[in-house]
Formats: sequence, structure tokens, C-alpha cells
Amino acid sequence: MALAFFGLTLNDKDLFLEQLFTLMYYIGFTYKEAYNLPVWQRIWFINRTNEEFKKAQEAQSDASRAAHANTPDQRALRGMARQQAPARLRRFT
Repeated sequence: MALAFFGLTLNDKDLFLEQLFTLMYYIGFTYKEAYNLPVWQRIWFINRTNEEFKKAQEAQSDASRAAHANTPDQRALRGMARQQAPARLRRFT
């Protein structure tokens, strides 16, 4: 018997939450921003991020400098350290 209602199954919820996690963790979206994105944009951002990771991995495997040198220490050495955290990340001001 088929379901008599429209809704997400547990597998669909896992996929949906996995997409939100990826957008928040790797790209820096807030939960609300990621949740409100249309599905096609959400998928585009995830695919584009995957491409960047692949480029970085290829650059590393070629024994050259990685495409993303974005740790706080590396930014500080290049004089690109932030003086303050972005406004939306500041909890107490």
C-alpha cells in the first residue's frame, strides 16, 4: 500500500540535512540561509564546492602548493588575518 500523504521519508530527510550540513560547514552558510535556498541552487553550490576540492587535491598530488591555504596561521603569515570576526559570527559585542 502506498503512502496516503505527501512528506519526506527518513532517507529524504537524511539527504536534505546532509546538504544543509555541507553548505554550513564547508561554505559558511547559516542554517536559515541554507534552508531557504532553492534546491537547484543548493545542489549547484555543493557541486561547485566539490570541483574546488578536486582542484585542490590535484594540485597537492602534483607536489605543488595547495589551491587553498586558508588556515588562520597561513593567513596571518601573508598579512591577511582578520582583525575582527564577521558581524554575524560575533556572539557578544
